[in-house]
Amino acid sequence: MTQIKFHGVGSEYFKIWIVNTLLTIVTLGLYRPWAKVRSLRYFYGNTELDNASFDYHATGKQLFPSYLIAIVFFVLYILISQISPILSTILLFALLIALPWIVWRSLKYNFRMTSYRNVRFGFSGSLANSYMAILTYPVGLLIAGVVVTYFIFSVIPQPDNLKIFMLLFVFACPAYFAIVKTITSNFLINGSHFGQGQFSAKLNFKPLFFIMLKATGLGILLIVASCIIIYGVGFKPLTQTLQGLRGFGARPNPTMILAAFVILYAIFILVGMYVFSYVTARQRLYILSTMQLNNSVHFQSTLAANKLFIIVFTNLLLVICTLGLAYPWAMVRAYRYLVENISVQADEGFDRFISKNDDNKGPLGEELGDVFGVTGIAL
Repeated sequence: MTQIKFHGVGSEYFKIWIVNTLLTIVTLGLYRPWAKVRSLRYFYGNTELDNASFDYHATGKQLFPSYLIAIVFFVLYILISQISPILSTILLFALLIALPWIVWRSLKYNFRMTSYRNVRFGFSGSLANSYMAILTYPVGLLIAGVVVTYFIFSVIPQPDNLKIFMLLFVFACPAYFAIVKTITSNFLINGSHFGQGQFSAKLNFKPLFFIMLKATGLGILLIVASCIIIYGVGFKPLTQTLQGLRGFGARPNPTMILAAFVILYAIFILVGMYVFSYVTARQRLYILSTMQLNNSVHFQSTLAANKLFIIVFTNLLLVICTLGLAYPWAMVRAYRYLVENISVQADEGFDRFISKNDDNKGPLGEELGDVFGVTGIAL
């Protein structure tokens, strides 16, 4: 197994990031495509596998026309939403319908612009499969969930309906996300190729469901345990003190009440970050273990949930304490850990892979997704 390495440094990326930020502000956002290309080239160029680095071949000039079109769409949506709420709702629905096309175009363009050892990656997944994976299954399952919920609350008498709903919720939510993850990951991996070599994976629902189910149980357990500990240590004495003060006509201190809400909010954030780290690590471990390239190149993940949580948590503190100036260091730290915990076994090497021609899809989908906050599917 050969481990992927990342040679980037936070101080180096800071110089790129600060120039990108300043030029984007000065040009009222028009420099954004060039800023995006500079950042991607830095990260790709410093990512090394078997003594060779990756490359990103798009240019700001190529992205700029599509970026302008995406900005025009976005401005039109803002203006229309101020004039007519009904029309803005129709536009949102149209964006939802177009979402699979946007992601599909974005995947095709980004893969084609990426290379390793002068061999281009590519994406040959069909638009029909994109609609199935990104729209039909997720939305269809949500509609089914709404119908089942309505049936429970309208047919089953109270308070049994609430108990049944909560029980189903604990199992239905992990099942929903596991199904969506299975479908989207299969769509992404099996549609990707490196030169003439085809990626493949046969992901099953069951392992991903158990990962999500354990994550749900872990999240509930951590929240309950944290609340019990904090209540016993701080909130219970505080409640008793407030009750004693009321006997003398004193009012509760608003600062203490605000502090209680802040602590509870912080607990939910920390638990959410840990659950995210757990799901990310476990899913990547399973997905990469089943993924192959031409049935000869194999992958392995050594990502650890606890370490990923520490990195995510400390990155958040760094960014907050420095008012955002530590963002480049946070990005480099997170990217390095995510990348350097991927190992690749290619006994026959990569020399036998050669580039093949792909459909020449432009960057419009990529820029639409960027402007509207729609990104490609992640493993």
